Amino acid sequence: MAGDGGKLYLLFVDESGTHGGSHAFVLGGIAIHERDARKLHKLLDNVVQKAVRGPNLNAEEFELHVSEMKNAKKPKQKTSKPQKVSNWALIPRPDRLALLEQAYGIIKDFRPTQPTLPMALFGVAVDANFRSGWRAAEREAFAYEVLLNKFDVMLKRNRSENGGDDLGLVIHDRRLVAERDIQAWTREWRRAAGTIGQLRNLADVPLFADSKATRLIQVADLVSYAIWRHYSPDPPKEDYIEHLWEVFDKKAEQMCGMVHYTPSYGSGTCTCRSCGGRLTAEAMKFA
Repeated sequence: MAGDGGKLYLLFVDESGTHGGSHAFVLGGIAIHERDARKLHKLLDNVVQKAVRGPNLNAEEFELHVSEMKNAKKPKQKTSKPQKVSNWALIPRPDRLALLEQAYGIIKDFRPTQPTLPMALFGVAVDANFRSGWRAAEREAFAYEVLLNKFDVMLKRNRSENGGDDLGLVIHDRRLVAERDIQAWTREWRRAAGTIGQLRNLADVPLFADSKATRLIQVADLVSYAIWRHYSPDPPKEDYIEHLWEVFDKKAEQMCGMVHYTPSYGSGTCTCRSCGGRLTAEAMKFA
């Protein structure tokens, strides 16, 4: 543990948009103090247990994964092909959607044990047409550098405001094809400044865990999915990000935890809350 009181912030991270043809690559994360991690986990676990009822059903096997919960289908009765069946297919779709709303509501309404150590969300959305000459690895490295620097800045701000010595630890959903790259990138950014800045407040390189093992990585999935769907060219009616805007990291009421990278930002035509806030902040500098 870090410091005299074992102060450690945990940043749980997941991504969306890694499939070919995606409109954006998105990282979503939730930063929560170690003192509150168990509290949030329990709140989420309780609502899952209430929704998953049955003598042969184990709530721990039901992961809060948005796309799976929305699209889970029962297997076809007559087929010779092997079928991948989701546990969520055993739960009626209306109940699944209601559970998702509950989960997002818990994130929105969560209050930390200590107000000076708040929970905060982070997000980075990099449009596919932003620096279109980039390879996928370059786009992802940029997104990770932005996300980790945002988290690092929050830790530094907390130290300044609270007089503590909080360090951060990043815990990412398992992603075998990219784990070594992500750890190598982070190791380099801790040694020297990258394109954005040097990471000075992380306890170690990111760790990786199975999302089924903890509801908090599952929260990161809820965040990344909400961001990805929000920036979709054809967003759905149920806009989950409306639950989250006020929870993204802020400094003096200015949202700084969510960043959208798009060519539309430079022309001032992107109307999302992230780009709008950045444009207003830049205009105030020259006022």
